[in-house]
Amino acid sequence: MSFEDLPDNWPERSLADPTFAADVVDLCVSDADRRIGGLSVLLARLDGALSQPIFVGSIPAEELTDAVTRLVEVAEHLPGVGGVVLSLVRPWGAVSDADRVVHQHAIEVCRASPVPLLGTYVVTRASVTHLPVAEELRIPGDAA
Repeated sequence: MSFEDLPDNWPERSLADPTFAADVVDLCVSDADRRIGGLSVLLARLDGALSQPIFVGSIPAEELTDAVTRLVEVAEHLPGVGGVVLSLVRPWGAVSDADRVVHQHAIEVCRASPVPLLGTYVVTRASVTHLPVAEELRIPGDAA
């Protein structure tokens, strides 16, 4: 599947599916956004379906973590928001350590918030790359 052949019911499907969410991110982040670079946020409804895409362009790299914090704080106060999908957008390049730092920050901010992080992606003109979250380590014998 790609953004060009999304199923007819795509507006009702949950962005919690990382493969599907990558296709929606690819659809929502325009070529112009990719040239400018910035942060894309997909707000999801309580059922996980896309509510509203947002793009904030030209954020300096050293301010991305602050931008993530502020956007999640805003999402906390919007009625009906059931999660966010964050994308680090730029013209080109592979996933970097700086991307991983922002991704980890997003995980931590969302864990401390009522707004779940449904996924983080790096979006370039050539690709949409999902940044996975490691499953939490469970120690045998601990209560789940």
